[in-house]
Amino acid sequence: MLPDGFRYPKGLTDIAAGKQHVPYGYWWFIDANSKAGRLAYSIRGHDGRNLVPFAKVDDGRGDVACFDGNDCTGEPAVLMLVLDDSGRSYSYRNFEEWMKAELDRS
Repeated sequence: MLPDGFRYPKGLTDIAAGKQHVPYGYWWFIDANSKAGRLAYSIRGHDGRNLVPFAKVDDGRGDVACFDGNDCTGEPAVLMLVLDDSGRSYSYRNFEEWMKAELDRS
């Protein structure tokens, strides 16, 4: 399901391997094999971007954090998928910046 050449950033793979513990706040990481994960992956190109969803927030925003699937550097930008009609738009330079900003917000 991943774009050709795409690599997850080390920070996320360390969390997935249990090497790093983080306080998740209102965020939960998406399991691509779950029903929610399959839904997230089904909407990954809905606005023309090549998105790789990895986390969803449950604090009223309902936003989905996605990696830029066109970035094969191993440090892709985090592009936010805003599912409401608010017109909000935001992104982060990479996974570490996303984690710091969003966990500080929680």
